Amino acid sequence: MTARRIVVIGGGISGLAAAWAARQAASSRRAALDVLVLEAGGQVGGKARSVTRDGWLVEGGPSGYLSGRPEMDGLVRGIGLADDIVPANRASRLRFLYRAGRIRRVVPNPIGLLTEGILGPLGVARLLAEPFVPKRRDAGDESVWSFAARRLGAQAADRMVLPMALGIFAGDARRLSLRAAFPRMAALEQEHGSLIRGMIARRGRTSSGTLTSFRRGMQQLPRALAERGEFTVRCNARVRALQRTSDGWSVVVDGDTEVIPADAVILAGEPWAMAPLLRPHDERGAAELLAISCPPVGVVALGFGPAAAAKIPVGFGLLIARGEGFRMLGTLWETHLYEGRGPAGHVLVRAMFGGAVDPEAGALSETDLAALARAEVARLYGLTDMPLLEHVMRVPRAIPQYEIGHPGRVARIEAAIYALPGLSITGNGLRGVAFADAASDGVRVGSAAARRLTASALPSQPR
Repeated sequence: MTARRIVVIGGGISGLAAAWAARQAASSRRAALDVLVLEAGGQVGGKARSVTRDGWLVEGGPSGYLSGRPEMDGLVRGIGLADDIVPANRASRLRFLYRAGRIRRVVPNPIGLLTEGILGPLGVARLLAEPFVPKRRDAGDESVWSFAARRLGAQAADRMVLPMALGIFAGDARRLSLRAAFPRMAALEQEHGSLIRGMIARRGRTSSGTLTSFRRGMQQLPRALAERGEFTVRCNARVRALQRTSDGWSVVVDGDTEVIPADAVILAGEPWAMAPLLRPHDERGAAELLAISCPPVGVVALGFGPAAAAKIPVGFGLLIARGEGFRMLGTLWETHLYEGRGPAGHVLVRAMFGGAVDPEAGALSETDLAALARAEVARLYGLTDMPLLEHVMRVPRAIPQYEIGHPGRVARIEAAIYALPGLSITGNGLRGVAFADAASDGVRVGSAAARRLTASALPSQPR
């Protein structure tokens, strides 16, 4: 009997994780399964881009992931990268915020927030009153900012939560959906009636995970999956169309003279890229995918020598509140996070621009982005030295924005996909933008697709 085939469209971490999980599920059932990953670009990894230059290791996308997700941790062990895991240094626990003209350390307690000037006396008093705020009774969606203002007070929402949303989503907390962007926060309120009581109750029972990367950067995992995952990967293979057949699907790739037959297809690309493939089969589902905003982001990595390194605080990085005279969303201090990211005694700064709050900055040319980053980093830290390294990465459509109504949108997309037998969908546009969330979702979707396919009694189609 000829092996069945799953075609995965998209070679980012979600698609590769789905392909790996599909093969694992088939192997556990001793079922023959051919898995093919089609990636439109020239390399795998999606937004995970790790570049080595002159002794520096530069990340173009995520700088790490939080360990502790069973699917993600199993994926790393299963592909043989357990010995290449690099936990972040203890300095990664130190976070900073630029507000009212100076750099302030974020100390996670009311006294520290008051002492550092992040919150004023009234803001701290309102924060301490959080356990006495009634929980929301209805199940409606609300913005992250609205939730924070309701529970923690407007001052904490403005000064802490707005910058936090910039750091995670490059997004506007006034537009982001709480239930989609921060579901654990919503769950704390519903289960415990209070964020503070909920965190106390969960202390010691659950772990938030450890910030982690790999010895050769975040792209090492997708590269390893492509090399060792026991499935086939084709890069520079842009899918133009999906066609229904009597016993599955046909995948049309630009430049190919023949279609690729598939028993099942997993859509694992960006929402805007998957929409045209879904449109002939469900226009409403395609419209929902297109409605997920993905604004541009520019990332500029600047490497400095020891003199500049002495002027930059030791820690994870710095977020910048809006209205402070900077276009930067914030900076990460990569050489403080992981060993081996630059020459000894030097510092690697990654500056982020754009997102939902300033898409024009994210769309600047490489030359203009580099000039803007040099000027703002120098002004922020009082630097006079020119950078020894400069590397610019532009993502025209970057982090998906989980805006108010996103949970309902995802439900409608899932319903459209469910109505098309043999079709599945994953990717960071739906159920989590973080690297571990996207990988874990890919594992779940790939495993489920393989189980459905190998359990089917339908005869395999000829190849």
